[in-house]
Amino acid sequence: MLRRMGKAVRAHPKTALALTILALIGIAAGCYGRVLYQWQAARTALKEGRNAEALSRLDLCLLVWPNSMEVHLLAAKAARLKGDFDIAESHLNRCLKLADEPKKKDAVQLEFLLMRVQMGEVDEVARDLLKCVENKHADSALILETLSRAYMFNLRYRPAFSCLNQWIKLAPESALPYYWRGWVMERLSDNPAEALKDYIQALDLNPDLVPVRLRVAEIFLERSRLPEALPHLEQLYKQYPDRPDVQARMGQCRFLQGEVQEARRLLEAAVEKLPDDAPLLLYLAKLELHDDRPAKAEEFLRKVLKADPADREAQHVLVSALQIQGRREEAQAALLQYGKQKALLEKSTRLLRDEAERPTKDAAAAFAIGDILLQVGQERLALYWLNQALRRDSNFQPAHKALADFYQSKGEQEKSEFHRRRLRNQDADAKSRKNTAPVP
Repeated sequence: MLRRMGKAVRAHPKTALALTILALIGIAAGCYGRVLYQWQAARTALKEGRNAEALSRLDLCLLVWPNSMEVHLLAAKAARLKGDFDIAESHLNRCLKLADEPKKKDAVQLEFLLMRVQMGEVDEVARDLLKCVENKHADSALILETLSRAYMFNLRYRPAFSCLNQWIKLAPESALPYYWRGWVMERLSDNPAEALKDYIQALDLNPDLVPVRLRVAEIFLERSRLPEALPHLEQLYKQYPDRPDVQARMGQCRFLQGEVQEARRLLEAAVEKLPDDAPLLLYLAKLELHDDRPAKAEEFLRKVLKADPADREAQHVLVSALQIQGRREEAQAALLQYGKQKALLEKSTRLLRDEAERPTKDAAAAFAIGDILLQVGQERLALYWLNQALRRDSNFQPAHKALADFYQSKGEQEKSEFHRRRLRNQDADAKSRKNTAPVP
């Protein structure tokens, strides 16, 4: 066979060369087509929030296009959204070397600013970014999305609400800002009607937004409006019968409908994949109480409260579980804790709303929010607001003391000592001023 092929090549060398070239062109075209597919798939994944997938696909693109600034810039964005800031910075530094015109360099600098926002420096760069929006920058929607995300992450509802309003005006056909504005509205008001309006608008624009449809169903479940929750859950369950969060919410619905066996089947199937989902664990506890197994219910409730000591419904159900077991003293202590946590949460909600409606530069206001959040176990948010107090007044002693105590409790001595040193320096300064004060 090989001998015959060799003879054919020697007999028709030009024909053989042409066929070889055509074969190589075909292989190259096939490779290019596959890489082009990866590029398009990466863009789609990034648009849909699948950042890790987008980054993986872009890595494949860079094997073929290692000097493409566009690919590096998109990879930087995917890494930033995924929270891999070192990788994002590496891609952006590569972009700076590849950018061959001012417009491209501006795009890279914008991504650097957006990364700073996501890393927590929102106040330092917000003014510059909002000026870009005012000047109708081509990436205004991206800027507003990033600022909104940062403000929401730290419960800064009013600036988030403002950015989302601007984003909706700029891109009224985009579902995401309606979804996020609904989330903010839930926290700015006890009335969910406005939030539901935004969620429904988001679903009208994109019916496939599973988190939005789930949240709409959850709101109806929380208010025992089963006929309104059911169509959303049935649609989701028909599309995604094996998706654990869908199973969990459908299980909650079945429990509220009195279909206890079906509820257990769904909830127990879901908990294998969602072992820390608080509403799911709460309803499993309710199932155990229904079946007269209070000790098992207590296990689920303790797990919820370990993750979030401020979960009021879990605390309330725990009281019942302890009472049924005859542990009256523990039940009484849990009831007192429930009342204390409820009061603290109501106060923190009120303070956050006041801060949203009437923003101040008062360090005491930020400290009050952080102090309460620390008491109810919301450590990340508490640290943010305690540091906000120090941004407003770098010498605010209660914030330094709270941070010193917190870091000492975590064994982070270096951070604790930093704040204690600030306290000692302020005490020394105060004594010095007192000793050198003129005698009247």
